[in-house]
Amino acid sequence: MPGPIIWNSVLVAQTLDKLRMGLQPDLSCFHGTDIELKAGNILYQLTKEEADEFDLCSHDIIYFVEKYCRFMTDAGRKVVHLRKYQIKILKSLAKEEYSEAYEDLIPIIRNMIMMQSRQSGKCFFDGLVTLQWPNGNIYKVPINIFYYMKKGKLNLLERIKVKLYMWKYILDNI
Repeated sequence: MPGPIIWNSVLVAQTLDKLRMGLQPDLSCFHGTDIELKAGNILYQLTKEEADEFDLCSHDIIYFVEKYCRFMTDAGRKVVHLRKYQIKILKSLAKEEYSEAYEDLIPIIRNMIMMQSRQSGKCFFDGLVTLQWPNGNIYKVPINIFYYMKKGKLNLLERIKVKLYMWKYILDNI
């Protein structure tokens, strides 16, 4: 009786090729019949390059997310470029410390629930545009406000918001 299959990237590629040709290959390396998901508890031999990549991903969460995590967008599932606030959150969640009780590294932030609504200004200051008013005053305005100012799309509340941000900037830089 043959032993369990020791999978590797070559065998997985061959399995996918057989599947594309309409053959019935052994799909035990996949979760159910979903070729996007690896099955759990299988024997898998990593190549040197795969082991190095695995090591890099385990030490750099930003690299891992930007290279391998796919998000549902208007254009379908795709890898996206992280925004500054997302990088800051991921870095803070990835910090670890040694625990004597567990004799292992554990996350510093262990109990966090983030409730973030869409379009709430989390990345409001991603970019600043320098503007010079006719009276000679120079202001730095968030790029998204600048866009709407140019388009003339600001309602009264948004115009007040722009003025408040400008005053905040002025007061911060006095």
